[in-house]
Amino acid sequence: MPLRIHVRAPLRPTEDPEKVAQAIQKMFPGAKPELSEREVTAVAPDLERLRELIRSLRIPDTARGAMLAGLSLDGRSARFLLGKQAAAAGRAHFGPLRSPLGDLEVTLYGDEEHEVERAIYRVAPDTTVPPEWAEIPESLRPQP
Repeated sequence: MPLRIHVRAPLRPTEDPEKVAQAIQKMFPGAKPELSEREVTAVAPDLERLRELIRSLRIPDTARGAMLAGLSLDGRSARFLLGKQAAAAGRAHFGPLRSPLGDLEVTLYGDEEHEVERAIYRVAPDTTVPPEWAEIPESLRPQP
């Protein structure tokens, strides 16, 4: 089964749910937000827009660190935060932010070993190694 991407955004009383849904769609085009009184949730089809933003903003190491920090012990999921206000402006800003508007909580789920970690390295390559190793998780690289 392919990588699954779930996005959740708790709503503040003063927020317009439609604008929060638009912020999610700016980060994850193709996501179909579902609105409720307390939150907006969505399942995203891929991480391509996030990958583009990370590269254009030149923040792959910061982004990868934030995403890997939320990697579960079994490696089959990862949770990270994106700033809701930055997302509304079409930018990627990684947390923990705890801004007044709250954050987008993104959770990646995979069924296979290292699937989530590989996805993270594809989205945010390691700039401290030669390009041929940049998208390979450190734990999977041959050791000298």
